[in-house]
Amino acid sequence: MSRLSSPLNAAGAAYLEALQERFREDPASVDVSWRAVFQILDELGAVPAGAPSGGPAGDPTVPLRQEEIRQRGHAAAALDPLGRSAPLESSASEDAQTARLRRLYQGTLTLETAHIDDPALRSWLRDAYEGAETAPPAEARRRALALLTAAEEFERLLGVRYPTKKRFGAEGMETLIPLLDRILAAAAAAGVTEVQVGTMHRGRLSLMANALGKPLVELFAGIKGMHPFLADPPVPADVPYHMGVESTLSFGERSLALTLSPNPSHLEAINPVTLGRARARQDLERSQGGDAKRVLCVLLHTDASVIGQGSVTEALQLSGVPGFTVAGTIHVIVNNQIGFTTEREEARTSLHCTGLWKAVDSPILHVNADDPDAALRAADLAVAFRQAHGRDAVIDLVGYRRNGHNEIDEPRFTQPLDYKAIDAHPPARALYAQRLAADGLVGPEEAEALAAGHKTRFQEALAAASDHRPNHDGFPGGRWAPFAPAGTLPAEPDTGIADDRLRGLLAALAAIPDGLAVDRKVERVIRRRAEEPLDWATGEALAFATLLAEGTPVRLTGQDVVRGAFSHRHFALTDTVTGRRHVSLNHLGMEQARFDVVNSPLSEYAVLGFEYGYSLERPDALVIWEAQFGDFANGAQIMIDQFIVSAEDKWRQPSGLVILLPHGLEGQGPEHSSARPERFLQMAARDNIRVAHPSTPANYFHLLRRQMLRRDRKPLVVLSPKTLLRLPAAVSTLAELAPGTAFQPVIATAGARVERILLCSGKLAYELERERAERGPETGADGVAVVRLEMLYPLPDAALSALFRRWPGASCVWVQEEPCNLGAWTYLDRRLEALRAAAGCAEPRVACVARDEAASPAGSFHGDHEADQRRLVEQAFAGIAASLPPRETIAAD
Repeated sequence: MSRLSSPLNAAGAAYLEALQERFREDPASVDVSWRAVFQILDELGAVPAGAPSGGPAGDPTVPLRQEEIRQRGHAAAALDPLGRSAPLESSASEDAQTARLRRLYQGTLTLETAHIDDPALRSWLRDAYEGAETAPPAEARRRALALLTAAEEFERLLGVRYPTKKRFGAEGMETLIPLLDRILAAAAAAGVTEVQVGTMHRGRLSLMANALGKPLVELFAGIKGMHPFLADPPVPADVPYHMGVESTLSFGERSLALTLSPNPSHLEAINPVTLGRARARQDLERSQGGDAKRVLCVLLHTDASVIGQGSVTEALQLSGVPGFTVAGTIHVIVNNQIGFTTEREEARTSLHCTGLWKAVDSPILHVNADDPDAALRAADLAVAFRQAHGRDAVIDLVGYRRNGHNEIDEPRFTQPLDYKAIDAHPPARALYAQRLAADGLVGPEEAEALAAGHKTRFQEALAAASDHRPNHDGFPGGRWAPFAPAGTLPAEPDTGIADDRLRGLLAALAAIPDGLAVDRKVERVIRRRAEEPLDWATGEALAFATLLAEGTPVRLTGQDVVRGAFSHRHFALTDTVTGRRHVSLNHLGMEQARFDVVNSPLSEYAVLGFEYGYSLERPDALVIWEAQFGDFANGAQIMIDQFIVSAEDKWRQPSGLVILLPHGLEGQGPEHSSARPERFLQMAARDNIRVAHPSTPANYFHLLRRQMLRRDRKPLVVLSPKTLLRLPAAVSTLAELAPGTAFQPVIATAGARVERILLCSGKLAYELERERAERGPETGADGVAVVRLEMLYPLPDAALSALFRRWPGASCVWVQEEPCNLGAWTYLDRRLEALRAAAGCAEPRVACVARDEAASPAGSFHGDHEADQRRLVEQAFAGIAASLPPRETIAAD
């Protein structure tokens, strides 16, 4: 690690005094780096104008030198346990205060605050840091040694018993265990009662065993390869170092309910999920009159991934946004100073891997992992800062990786010199035991007894693991208990609402409070809510209103969701004079649940992950994320693939999250057309998700209510409309929302006789029905049934089979807007054929009308799009009246 030299070492007193005087006259006249120093000095009152010079013999440079140490000491701190670069030494002529600051900021623990804009925050941090130089209490130090010993013995046992198994051990970073333990203990002492933890797989097994409360026998059974769930049918599950933990930890008389979220190998993806879980628990705490700070989020990272993965930056930017803040997160970076085989210089540009936190004004603590005392002090300061200010803090634990990236890898191929130094370096436990022995706290015999005790404890648990069998299916209990699998398909709920109730809610939605000055165009939109027929936005608002009135909270987030990206919702009425906002859905009645509608930052990855995490803690709430356009979900594909569609199979982690993805080819180009339904259908299996494409406001209304009233919870992907938001034909009546009505997975319109079935989904149905009407009975078009498939997965087999049995002699054509290699066709082809064969149809095979195969989802030119769309419709009806002249000829006559 290179050391930065200081310009102060070469600067004379006269020069510095002149430079400071120039700054006071005109700050722009000095270099920006000096500007920052002098500005902070003036804010802190270090050298007030007209004050006498300070320091030895009245040296006026002393305050400047001290301020530079505070600002830049981290660049010369003794952070590398391997000593690959020595810190700068202090001058023998330095005064005591300067030498003390150099010891504080250039030792094994250092603090960065110069980037923080708020001088009050900087002052608080510096006062707290500089006022706590003493070693931690003796009992805390003895506990740290015990945890270091446990961490070392745990990894040693696994290394001996399973030398060829990947475990991503924490050797070289064992101080992580007492550091996290201290964070949890300090949090409990400060009044925290719940902790949500998200971590990577480096050291995860040791964390679960030694800090997070995972039962040892259960952990070792997983390491031995035993299935973690008693599920019927069995689920694929996951490797042990991806699994989660739910436990209760005790710290004296205080306890913490702790959740470690399961996570995939996709680096840093767990961060926003854990943040969402924490926010959900905080919202519950608030609803009961509690303090959000009672729920703490702790995120652990590694140095290579934290600087390289975009989800970290996206998630950090949520930290101060009102709809997403969690009252401060404590971040810990397990800094091995290497990636898999990638050196630091190849992995990043910044000096430290913590540069991202400068963007959100977080204090940054760097700690040498060979100094557990420094780690304990860092933990105390981070927790105190979070509790005092409700903001993020980060601890960069700098150590090394004693083995390769995994235990099978040979790191000496690529880092021979580093590993020569590592092989010769004693472990942190041995160094700390010597230090405590020198301080008279722990003798050699006690240290040996600690090691022997942990070794015996781990060996006994490993032996007992052979007889361990899971006694539960892994499905969460508590708030999830009402939604546990019942062994039979849940009955369809009654989603209809009485007419008088609907009209009362419509009146509330159409009301504009007295004294609220609303834009005239918006006012017309709001007033129309009380009128029939109902458009799409009103159907959605009614679904939310009925659920809220029944006590179901609703949370809707995404880019521009408050107004609606297509200017159709207007959930918040904004006063044109004062800017005050009024959300009608929060003024339905005294007993209603809360409606949260939140415009998110321009993020998909982190925000979708956050809402998924929120849904894990709130099965009682309708949690919705909307993409501005359906294909924008591409930016969150990791969340979809690794969590939303697969988490219940891997970790028995259910979710009721709703994802709204505007979909439909309208000539707007390839990036604003397709929600990529083919991807969701390819991943659909074992009843893991629901994929719907509703085409009427009424069906959308029932779909949303059905999501909350069913006795099970599955993620719901909705291909939502754009054109249909304002299409005059795409409307519904209150009668279609009445008791006895429900979500229709299949909607068919047909005459008395049917010779051809046109199966489709979405807005294309309206074009096909319009074409049928325009062609008229004389062309044979009245023999065409247009069947809308409103639920794509699970496929409504029974409803489709009933139609096929009703018209066994009719041919069947699947019609879609998308190219034939995209959309639903490849998923539906053989499934529809099998259903038709079982129904006894004369011709089981299904034809397809679609755009030609393409790599791009849609074209970019509106004229071409319209021509292609016209050809699709004509092909769907081709041959139904071959004996008649072409339609164009009839029109010409």
